[in-house]
Amino acid sequence: MNKHLRGILIIIVLLWTLFPFYSLLVTSVTASGSIGDLSPQNITFEYYKEIFFGTKSGRSIWPFMKNSLIIGGVATIGVLVICVPCAYGFSRWDSKMSSRLYLGFFILRMLPPIALLVPWYFILNSFKLMDTYSGLSFIYFVFQLPVGIWLMKGFFDTIPIELEESAWIEGASVFQSFLKVILPLTSNGMAVTATFVFIYCYIEFMYASIFTRTKTITLPPYIAGFATAWEIHFQLMLSAALVSIVPMAVLFFMIQRYIAQGAIGGALKY
Repeated sequence: MNKHLRGILIIIVLLWTLFPFYSLLVTSVTASGSIGDLSPQNITFEYYKEIFFGTKSGRSIWPFMKNSLIIGGVATIGVLVICVPCAYGFSRWDSKMSSRLYLGFFILRMLPPIALLVPWYFILNSFKLMDTYSGLSFIYFVFQLPVGIWLMKGFFDTIPIELEESAWIEGASVFQSFLKVILPLTSNGMAVTATFVFIYCYIEFMYASIFTRTKTITLPPYIAGFATAWEIHFQLMLSAALVSIVPMAVLFFMIQRYIAQGAIGGALKY
């Protein structure tokens, strides 16, 4: 493809991708009477002031962002701790039992989340986990564990077993070869898995809106709260949405190299 044509296509794709963010930004700093104008004249930052400090409502974004980060972080760490050894086992020890168990994980994950809403309600209510970090983190952990196992198994499958056999010949145990040989080679895969799991936990709305009340409300219900039965506060909603993107953007730029390497590594098998 011609270099100039490729450059034009890249610019078009960038504009197409960035335009929604530009529209969000413009609307979030536009006075109420000028919504819809992509080049507004009446620019105001009062909505961001309300989001940052809660000057009128007393509901700044920071407690809700903290809740999202804590719940997402706990669930992500839990998924990694369990899915890495499980995926390694599924990758290395192939049998009818392991294949059925592996398939069973995905049958459970294929159930629509809303179908499990009532059972989860009774479980959390019975163990006094309503409106707690532990309750919502555990739900996200259960939902994302099959995804984590699936992703990590793909990375383990790309690593030749001969590397482990060499370590065994040198006297290493299975655990030592896993810890010192295999894990360092799958660090990129763990970064990819952690990113996928954390993003799901960070943006999940349905369970967060039902199983949180006051102390552990996360960002999605907080943002949705700007739409009431009487009116929708577009500027406040969009301002909060843009601010909530910042942690995800920072996380992505910090680990984008690992994500790219992990994605390439996972594709080599195919």
